[in-house]
Amino acid sequence: MDSVMDWMTTTWINQLVLGYAWSWPTLESLHFLALCTLMGSLLVMDLRLIGFERVIPLRAVHSLMPVALVSFAINFVTGLGFLFGDPYTYAANYAFWVKMSLIVLAGVNFLVYFTKVEPAIINLGPNEPTPALAKAVGVMSLVFWFGVLSYGRLLPYLGTGGG
Repeated sequence: MDSVMDWMTTTWINQLVLGYAWSWPTLESLHFLALCTLMGSLLVMDLRLIGFERVIPLRAVHSLMPVALVSFAINFVTGLGFLFGDPYTYAANYAFWVKMSLIVLAGVNFLVYFTKVEPAIINLGPNEPTPALAKAVGVMSLVFWFGVLSYGRLLPYLGTGGG
């Protein structure tokens, strides 16, 4: 693991992230804004899956999926920037590993949605209830993503540092 982190500190990404005073704050800003749009779109989609606001057609809610995917991609790229910028700090922080585990679980949950839930619900009418699996996927998505949000915010305070 040390050899991977040593390599990360020698890359152009590390130099870009740490070599300019504006790089880290720019990454933070983009990460935060993309996380806001990701969480907002997921909140609307997941609450509808759970059964709230059934007057809204699932197709309309589903149209937020590209927003969520682009937001996730921005978070992925900016997150890699943070990791390459300070790999030793992140690797030693258990909050980082919990956050990454929650992202993996959210990804598995998305695959369940994409392969099992979406084909079953895409043609449901506006007032039709969603199946139990859709409700479970919606609840788990909210749990996983709010966990990601929480552990991401707690990274400076948990696992490393003066605590």
